[in-house]
Amino acid sequence: METTARGDVPKTLQTIAYISIPNSADLEFLLWDLQDAIAAYAQLSGTALPRPVDLKADDAGAVDGMVLAVDDAFDDEAMIAVEEILDRFKNTDARVYVVVQALSKNTKQADEALDRLYRACILRDLPWCDGVVIRAGSGIAALRHSPRMGLLRRPFSEAIDKLVGAVRMGCSIEHAQLLGGGNAGSVDADGMVRVKPALPAPIWHAIMKRLSTRAQSDI
Repeated sequence: METTARGDVPKTLQTIAYISIPNSADLEFLLWDLQDAIAAYAQLSGTALPRPVDLKADDAGAVDGMVLAVDDAFDDEAMIAVEEILDRFKNTDARVYVVVQALSKNTKQADEALDRLYRACILRDLPWCDGVVIRAGSGIAALRHSPRMGLLRRPFSEAIDKLVGAVRMGCSIEHAQLLGGGNAGSVDADGMVRVKPALPAPIWHAIMKRLSTRAQSDI
């Protein structure tokens, strides 16, 4: 999955669409964390904050970039919804980034989802700029109130921050890491950053189950 040449050319993104398919608490949390980090970095650097665009609005026009948040239970219905969005911007210079929530234990389903998305972008001549794969299973939204750089969230926050750098530069994650002097070694051969919890799986799942139960009791 090589990034296109255009995806490696930095571009200032003034408008960005954040799209969750399907609408889920976990994907919304990941997009919220991304947008919050983008805003924080923009404030720290004194640079303009890209304007979020709601594609459902009647007056939604062109965008400079988009972030697609999907899970690895990616079916034909979800693909149709994505294709309808991509069709609106085909043959443009809109950068396409992805956040994939891996629900299954193996990576096969996430890889299949990425391959379908990549091919859909190439068919529409859209710059594919890679993204992150969050291998945390379900229920990650329960971490919303945990410290961003604490033990539970830190691996995912660091991966999201690499995506932030790419969005701020308007290029692929790998190229952003190279330009910014970061660790391009964290980017795999497909141009993706893949991250899993810092804790052993049994401990992680026990903690997430407890946090999810607590979150439900607070509703």
